[in-house]
Amino acid sequence: MNNEQYSLWQGFHHIALVTRDLDETIRFYKNLLGMQVGTVYPAFKQRGRHCFIKPGNVETWGIHFFEYPDAQVFRSDEELKRLSENPETSDLYSFLPGALQHIAFAVRSEEEGLNLREKLRSEGIIMTEIYDQGRIRNFIFTDNNGIQLEVTWKKSIIS
Repeated sequence: MNNEQYSLWQGFHHIALVTRDLDETIRFYKNLLGMQVGTVYPAFKQRGRHCFIKPGNVETWGIHFFEYPDAQVFRSDEELKRLSENPETSDLYSFLPGALQHIAFAVRSEEEGLNLREKLRSEGIIMTEIYDQGRIRNFIFTDNNGIQLEVTWKKSIIS
């Protein structure tokens, strides 16, 4: 494939997910993670209330959460708790049950990542250790729905 074929794509527009409780999801992403929450649209026909949550000042629309109180959302809380209790396990590199593995969000610096980590810890959020992944560092936690989220940042270059 040549570069002209790649120029068609402009990245992700949005990711659609379901939640059983849109108000709690908004609280988690807005108050805890500091993300922008757009207009909450009312339920219409088979679609529950919904809104877009943007991770920063980006052109994409972010995550499009739809509220369905009876939704069966795959939760990975227990698997993540197991990984956080045994950070040396080889299970870290295997996929967990379910189709969606995680959503990774970038922050500008390690300082921002560590500050967010402390905020999450103060709220009792279970998370993994900080991992060194070559050019980046990261950690994983779950949102109020049990969906795995990753925070990643470029490693500082020390001269």
